[in-house]
Amino acid sequence: MLDTWWFNLIAYLIVVVIFSQSYKIATKSCKKDGALTILLQFLSGALTLVLAPFYAFQFPSEPTVYIFLALACIFYAASDRINTTARRGLESSVFSILEQLSTVFVITWGILFFKEALVLKKILGALLIIAGNVFVIYRKGKFKLNKYIILSILGNLAMSIGMSIDVGISDHFNVPIYVAITLIVPSLILLIAERVNPKDIIKEFKHGNKWAIMMVGLTWGTGMLLRLRAYQFGDITTIAPLCAIKTILNVFAAYFFLKERDSLPKKIIAAIIVILGIIIIKI
Repeated sequence: MLDTWWFNLIAYLIVVVIFSQSYKIATKSCKKDGALTILLQFLSGALTLVLAPFYAFQFPSEPTVYIFLALACIFYAASDRINTTARRGLESSVFSILEQLSTVFVITWGILFFKEALVLKKILGALLIIAGNVFVIYRKGKFKLNKYIILSILGNLAMSIGMSIDVGISDHFNVPIYVAITLIVPSLILLIAERVNPKDIIKEFKHGNKWAIMMVGLTWGTGMLLRLRAYQFGDITTIAPLCAIKTILNVFAAYFFLKERDSLPKKIIAAIIVILGIIIIKI
């Protein structure tokens, strides 16, 4: 059962919803976004390494793989850092809808730089994802853009670039070690780039919501691992659309657990539109 796509998919959906809700809670008591991001990245990566002995140890022999992974980690660092601030300022339900914009960006990079075919279904799917995002931020006759929405878009942009560089790299690694690298290396990049004092990182844990921080640590890397395993055992055209169900699950979870009661019907409709867009792209 553990080696089936449906088990890993179901586990992924549960874990990723817990991750999203916990991350939002963790940001509520955050003093310094950079310090919190580094703490969560490093903790998640370290906990994921515990699973490494349960997988075959393999590493790429081609130096170019490490170069591309290092480049991807730079963009992952930027994305994670930007998204921490975006998560703090946005409702978890809204962030989960905006998060799907990364798919639109990945399609764009594929067409512009990787000479992928301009397929009608990809265009239609991308337009639906954009429409869902526009719908959720359209309030009272105008677009309610704020800095957190803009940051979320920028975070997704950085994530999509990292994903485009990182395509297929995980196949060359012990999977938990690969996941840990994509979390720990970005944390070290941010530590250096933002010149964060290690004392601030310790303070984030001491004075923050320890339960939420530990839940993010347990679920971030685990969610990435479960998604990779689902793709390993299943068909991407089946797995990718089903993974998108997390969008609407987060809307409902945020309604019940985070008391995000504003504009629930609009969020549900936006999430459905986004999911339909992803289904059209992947079928």
